[in-house]
Amino acid sequence: MNRNQPIASLPKGHQTMVLAHRAMVRDLDRIASSADSLTRSADPARAAALRDYSDKIYQVIEHHHEGEDTFLWPRLRELGADDSALALMVTEHEELTDLLHAWHQACERLGTDSEAAAEVAKRTVEVRDHLARHTTDEEEELLGRLAPALGDRLWKQYGTHMRKTAPGWTLRFMPAWLASVAGPEDRGGVPAAPVALLFRGWLQKTQLAAFGEAS
Repeated sequence: MNRNQPIASLPKGHQTMVLAHRAMVRDLDRIASSADSLTRSADPARAAALRDYSDKIYQVIEHHHEGEDTFLWPRLRELGADDSALALMVTEHEELTDLLHAWHQACERLGTDSEAAAEVAKRTVEVRDHLARHTTDEEEELLGRLAPALGDRLWKQYGTHMRKTAPGWTLRFMPAWLASVAGPEDRGGVPAAPVALLFRGWLQKTQLAAFGEAS
């Protein structure tokens, strides 16, 4: 599906997933840009803030993939979903794993290693490109070969699993983060809308420190 097309017709859990994909790719773009700016002008405070924000995005992506690998794909397999589509999803996650880990290790050196910013800028572009391709494939499969095995009940179960297994700090981060990429017609995919509103300012302040701009 087109990354920016309205998603209101999808099940709520699917809407939330699409927003997460949008936010991941958008923030990887901004991390790459901010790291590149640090190669030209050192800024210890910005480097530290970018390191901390990048760690949040890494944890969110890892949790997202773990939820699919340990819950959603196995449930779909039990329901007789297309084997080749599921194999593609698993393979693409495996290909991303090493890239994500190397990227995260580079991000952890921001502010303490003068060479880290250049490496982060390069590795972030690689991760962004792979993740953008994967999320496009995933959306096509969820709306295509995997669709016959999906239903509202499974989406609700998946949402419950993700909330139960998420790191505690994401309870305030995720609603505001997802809302930041949701258009007026996409608001149904934002969980805990009052929480999103409550922590919007906190998220913007956090992004401003890391990027010099906020969503």
